[in-house]
Amino acid sequence: MSIINEESFDITKCRRLSQFSEKIIRQYETSTGASINVTTEQNATKLTISGNSSQFRKAKVLIRDSLESSSFIPTVYYYILAGSVSNNDKLRFVKFDEEIIDINDDGGGGDDDDDDSLEDSGRETRYFVEFLQKNNETDGDDDAENFLDLITPCHFNISSKIDDCLERLCLKVKTTIKRSFAFPDKIIFKPELYFGKVLYFDIINPGDTFVLQEWYRFNILSKHGGSESIDDYSFNGELYNNRTVNTEFLQGSTQIEENFRILQQKFGFKLESDQFFHEQNKGKISIFYTTEFKRRRKIKLHWSELENKWKIIINAHGLNRLANIDIISGSKEPDFRLSLKTFYDLPPEGSEIEEAINKVQSRTFSKKNNMWFESEDFNDTLIKKAVVRQVIEKKRYKNEKFSITISKVKQDKEGKITIQNFIILKHLFWKQNICLDNVDEFMKSVTETFHYAQELMNTRFDSI
Repeated sequence: MSIINEESFDITKCRRLSQFSEKIIRQYETSTGASINVTTEQNATKLTISGNSSQFRKAKVLIRDSLESSSFIPTVYYYILAGSVSNNDKLRFVKFDEEIIDINDDGGGGDDDDDDSLEDSGRETRYFVEFLQKNNETDGDDDAENFLDLITPCHFNISSKIDDCLERLCLKVKTTIKRSFAFPDKIIFKPELYFGKVLYFDIINPGDTFVLQEWYRFNILSKHGGSESIDDYSFNGELYNNRTVNTEFLQGSTQIEENFRILQQKFGFKLESDQFFHEQNKGKISIFYTTEFKRRRKIKLHWSELENKWKIIINAHGLNRLANIDIISGSKEPDFRLSLKTFYDLPPEGSEIEEAINKVQSRTFSKKNNMWFESEDFNDTLIKKAVVRQVIEKKRYKNEKFSITISKVKQDKEGKITIQNFIILKHLFWKQNICLDNVDEFMKSVTETFHYAQELMNTRFDSI
């Protein structure tokens, strides 16, 4: 006879869960085979799940995923012009002439951990933002300041508003932590800063110059999903019509890679000795997949020499993007993006996902296309629509406060092979678990990393 597991969770403060309808509960019971009850006593709402080990696990994951996908405030998206910009200064879109092979359409993808897909962007014309020579006239500067005082941070901003943007991000982090208290599984924050280039397309009249107020009014299209629109803003009684634009983030920078020795010497970065990829080192693999409930998940595999097989070291659920904040150079120099995401990690031992991985690797297979797994290997498993990523080159450098990772990742998505380069800066504080007790310290490290990245860029280009 199967052992029945039962556990109760206080969901009083989780509005989305505490208002579960009877219909939804019955659907979840049918899908998982578990018994699910929601009761309210003395202004406290309790969720109780019971069933055998498999039923209990499925129900808990399904409900937690429901919370993660429906209960969070919208993602924080900001595109911020670096440096000092006045309302008289002209900006323009300049055609990006470098060859674009692989573009990550919404900007993550770093290393092999990220939950974004590497995509072939096609042949559409891309543009970057360039600052034209500053206008020496001062008329209108006061109007610009008044204009900025009237609005809260919107998608398109300038550096003087970055503290306001980070304040909103801090609120989101604290809200995310508080909403995770209903379940004991620890929520994991994943901050990374990528070097690359913010590119724009689907622009009407890209040859037209524009000024600061027009920059604030840009409206993001949803061609690649994810970004919501901003509202019109009024100034002195005038209603501005939004201009539309779509954005992508081109990962990597040949400028940084080719001249990295300058940064290494200037900032004291030292190569970690264990980052060389030897022939016997199989590296690490990430697999993104979709469940029958349309939830996106990720597993990370490391090779175990002791057991002579691939082992799951991360079984990530509830993948969420909390923020993308782009700092735009206004020139051909690299831009950089802060990406902040969350997930919670469940033990893989004895789970169906572990069974699926063991099933696939028990077959006779050889390395193909320099990858140990391919998407089609998982067609007959619960790992649906598998996207396989493998790190094929990687070097990590560290100094007292930061690390820089330069890596190359190969991906197989439905038989389509792509390769992308990444340059990622991390604050060493980010190795700590982020919780309510250290959110303020985390936000301080974010600000510090922004300043450090800008310093790296300034030093880099001044030195050439």
